[in-house]
Amino acid sequence: MAGEYILSIDAGTTNCKAVIFDRSGEITGKSSIRMVSYYPREGWVEQNPYFIISAVKKVISQAIKIAGIDPGDIESAGITNQRETTVIWNRKTGVPIYNAIVWQDRRTENVMRKMENYITVIEEKTGLRPDPYFSAGKIQWLLDNVEGAREKASKGELAFGTVDSWLLFNMAGSGPHATDYTNASRTMLYNIRKLEWDSEMLELFNIPDSLLPDVEPSLNDFGSISISPGKEIPVYAIIGDQQSALFGHAAISKGMAKNTYGTGSFMLANTGNNIPATGSLIGTIAYGLEYKKVSYAVEGSIFSAGSSIDWMKNILNVKSYDKLEEMALKAHSSNAYLVPAFTGLGSPYWDPTARGTIVGLTHSTGRNEMARMAYESVAYQTEDVLQEVKKVTPVKELKVDGGLTRSQFLMQLQSNLSGLNIIKTNTTEITATGSAYIAGLASGFWKLDQLGAMSSTERKFSPDNSSGGAHSGYFGWKQAVAISFGWEN
Repeated sequence: MAGEYILSIDAGTTNCKAVIFDRSGEITGKSSIRMVSYYPREGWVEQNPYFIISAVKKVISQAIKIAGIDPGDIESAGITNQRETTVIWNRKTGVPIYNAIVWQDRRTENVMRKMENYITVIEEKTGLRPDPYFSAGKIQWLLDNVEGAREKASKGELAFGTVDSWLLFNMAGSGPHATDYTNASRTMLYNIRKLEWDSEMLELFNIPDSLLPDVEPSLNDFGSISISPGKEIPVYAIIGDQQSALFGHAAISKGMAKNTYGTGSFMLANTGNNIPATGSLIGTIAYGLEYKKVSYAVEGSIFSAGSSIDWMKNILNVKSYDKLEEMALKAHSSNAYLVPAFTGLGSPYWDPTARGTIVGLTHSTGRNEMARMAYESVAYQTEDVLQEVKKVTPVKELKVDGGLTRSQFLMQLQSNLSGLNIIKTNTTEITATGSAYIAGLASGFWKLDQLGAMSSTERKFSPDNSSGGAHSGYFGWKQAVAISFGWEN
């Protein structure tokens, strides 16, 4: 039956997914492809833009096949994507001038050190802090280091986009050059107060405005993507992946918060119409369902979460995550710490020169203790961010998602540290869910008041009698973090 399904394209850092939802919000088909990242130099992280496109096309085809439906059965589609990742391409040929520079990339540290003189104006206008994490420095680097790029950009021959824009340009019939409020708010070029590209930021980073996409609400008609000859699906939603997870939790009221435990870990708390005074966090646009009307969020960004667990699993030559957690549970009490600053530290420290350290080792530190410290590093970093979020807005509970929520040890430790109930959703693809919800709202597939009922709880973790030990360990963590600062200097 036509119009009985919504497609969500989730173009993430580690995996590219296509997920198909029915009217009850249940997943009827999904497919995933592991993304490939390249590390040409220390601190550099890149992906092949063509691989991103081919991966998206492949997972869509597979998800439709798994669901046992025809493309014509799909009412509309939404796109959610890794944010800040930067692609620049030729407007006429569509050929990228370089690989996609991934959000984790740190090659622009020197640029951002110079921008610290402008930190007040940058924060005031964009909600962000000078850091290699965001797109502006990546764009500047590409224009300055790819032969002929700056000249072509000045002539209006090049286009910049985050991954959503790159997908639209390649997969939509009319090839629109567009993005949404949430992705624009991650570039450090977008004024989140005026909801427009900011001329002062463009001048500061020496970026011509001809590069930039049109910025639309997250709920919008973005054209249609071609699935196969004669088969097109309208795209009614674009939203950055972490904002999409917030919306997927139906956290659409002020004070509602979520944390996503993925490659990195990202906490967002909805601040409604109020642009947050961020302190050591960042301010961002949570979503915009109407033109020039948005909700805001305060965000804490942790660069190494799941990637830290993967690193430890490889170091210890452990075959499965279940085995690694089993080892962590067997560990003796230890004052040893892993600070996983592999690509610097994000919130609340913002030190791109920090590097990973392990401190507090003794003769009794073994494989089990190493496994435990990896999980603890994720919980401690999350508590760092949560304490800052609570200064901005009250948080009564924390909704969580992402691969690491499979770890009961980690979730219980997080509850003990925070003193909050940790609410794990039963929705396995929460990031994809958010963009699907918005696409469904746009087409009338769902109503806004239905979303909360479709987002239900799998399990709740509450503080237990071991919370005292968790707090004791957190004190040592703060000492360990201080040791990691400034290594690149």
